[in-house]
Amino acid sequence: MINLASIQEYLRSTQADGWLLYGFRDQNPLALAVAGLRSAGSRRWFLWIPVEGRPVWIAQAIERTTFLDLPAELAGELHLYITWQQMEALLTQLVRVNGQPAKRILMEYSPANAIPYVSRVDAGMMEVVIRSTGAEIISSADAVQMAIARISLEHLAGHKRAAEICLAAKDHAYAWIAEKLRNNQPITEYEAQQQVVEYFATAGIEPLPCIVAINGNAADPHYFPSAKNSSQISVGDVVLIDLWSREKGDPDACMADLTWTAYCGPQTPPKVTEIFEIVRRGRDRAVEFMQERLRAGEAVHGYEVDDACRTVIEAAGYGHGILHRTGHSLGPTGHWIGVNIDNVETQDRRSLLPGLMFTIEPGIYLPDFNFDDSPKAKGLGIRSEINCFVHADRVEVTTLPLQTEVKALLA
Repeated sequence: MINLASIQEYLRSTQADGWLLYGFRDQNPLALAVAGLRSAGSRRWFLWIPVEGRPVWIAQAIERTTFLDLPAELAGELHLYITWQQMEALLTQLVRVNGQPAKRILMEYSPANAIPYVSRVDAGMMEVVIRSTGAEIISSADAVQMAIARISLEHLAGHKRAAEICLAAKDHAYAWIAEKLRNNQPITEYEAQQQVVEYFATAGIEPLPCIVAINGNAADPHYFPSAKNSSQISVGDVVLIDLWSREKGDPDACMADLTWTAYCGPQTPPKVTEIFEIVRRGRDRAVEFMQERLRAGEAVHGYEVDDACRTVIEAAGYGHGILHRTGHSLGPTGHWIGVNIDNVETQDRRSLLPGLMFTIEPGIYLPDFNFDDSPKAKGLGIRSEINCFVHADRVEVTTLPLQTEVKALLA
């Protein structure tokens, strides 16, 4: 539920005069979520949340009934327009604080599109707002996080239950693979994937498909096996399993998402161990960096955590094997609307706020890597993924135990 007092406290802390939410059809789902609306019809609308006082709504006249049943926290005067000139005049008249024109306002905008997940207001509308109000527009990226990206302690508990089942499903799948290989029975990535799906269904969480990938397939981070596209798993293969799910029955239940790697043989090759160790050190450095900052009471941003992790991998000589950011936001969907641990694909300057959940999942992807001295390189992809929840003074890893080695399944 949106808390007006919290939003206004945030506005005061950032010296902003207010937050101007704007929507047109499905263009800005973030504004819909903050405003507590399922739909806002087919015309342009605005919600002005000033740093002091009650919110104010602007809507087109034929959409009046859409805005009659508003969330109590954000209920305020509704001003209707018919023409575009009237809409702009209302922006001039209403985007104020204590009768004075607003000088700094938040909107769903990100300078240089650095955080595309937040860039929902088009340049033309920004021109309209600037022309109508004379205000400076600043990004609402952290305000969006504060308002709608944080999860409750209840959902944190549900996430942990889902994480326990994901860990058990991973163990079940690896044990199944080992048994089949010992008995010389042919198996595929897809069949191993279905073992996870069936385990989820039996355990009572959503039976979502997962990634099971061997060798060079695992060097493609988004490789996904299917009944038509799947490789056979054999002795001597490295098998990556990336699985995710959440509890059933609650649309706001928080996902758990984790990745482990194992070796299909009696002894893990030294080169596989070496690559995993580099990934593990990067993963653990990311967590250590966050803990250091939070214990010191200092802000920490997504891009900085990505840098801390990536520096470890680059220093070991495998920067060329990095294909993606260090982590992504978690919530009711596997990729949620909070901070990403990213200074690769984007530069995420959002802060790690209490109540946020995200992954740390560094990977090294080497499609032409020969890890066992066989005549032909098999390729290798290793990723280690954990989930983290931000408390006021620390980060909690919620997917324990951590993977500390690449287990040899036939040892």
